[in-house]
Amino acid sequence: MKIVAKPIDVIATFSDNKKPIPYKFKFFRDSGDKIEVYVDKIVTVEESKLAGIDTLIYTCESKVLDESRLYQLKYVIEQYRWELYKI
Repeated sequence: MKIVAKPIDVIATFSDNKKPIPYKFKFFRDSGDKIEVYVDKIVTVEESKLAGIDTLIYTCESKVLDESRLYQLKYVIEQYRWELYKI
């Protein structure tokens, strides 16, 4: 997977343990096309501290442009911000 670190808009739900669970997200490709992706499967969730900042890294699998892809979403806890971290 390649690091892209693009900001994204996410619709998420919250479980009993108060961690957000991504449902779908939107991002813009380099060509300017807007892509909407439903999170089909969350493979792993890991708590991480990147450069001293608490984050949650979600490894997910979905159909992106008619192709099954593995990717990572990063949630920056203190800033309430989502990124398409790796794809």
